[in-house]
Amino acid sequence: MEGLRSKLKTNIMLCRLLIVVLIITFIVLKILEYRKVLHGDTNIGFFSTGIIVLVMNILRMKKALRDEKSLKELYIRNTDERVISIQLRAANSTSLLTIFLLCIAMMVSSYINDTVAYTLAAALGIYILIYLSSLAYFNKKM
Repeated sequence: MEGLRSKLKTNIMLCRLLIVVLIITFIVLKILEYRKVLHGDTNIGFFSTGIIVLVMNILRMKKALRDEKSLKELYIRNTDERVISIQLRAANSTSLLTIFLLCIAMMVSSYINDTVAYTLAAALGIYILIYLSSLAYFNKKM
């Protein structure tokens, strides 16, 4: 339990740091837009959504640190083998489905626009490379 407690404290600090980085990045991008260095519009939705999700995670982790029952539920959820197995299968299925959909999108876009097809092909190649390297890593690790 103490290991989970220290891990939660570390995660809270990392979330706070990421919130600060998001705010600073947004401010810098707005300043660059104002000075006409960048053209376009900074997507405030991206930054605000990221900050809101991080704040919600911080509140959830702080609640678990304050309440022993919540901490125990979080510990069980994070260490339950059945839940972990379900999450691993879901992640694997999602990865394979994403590869399949990127292939379909690449084939369809090759008839419409070559630039989009090349971009999707590059994204697909990088995604497959990451998938296979993580698969090899975890097969070697376990």
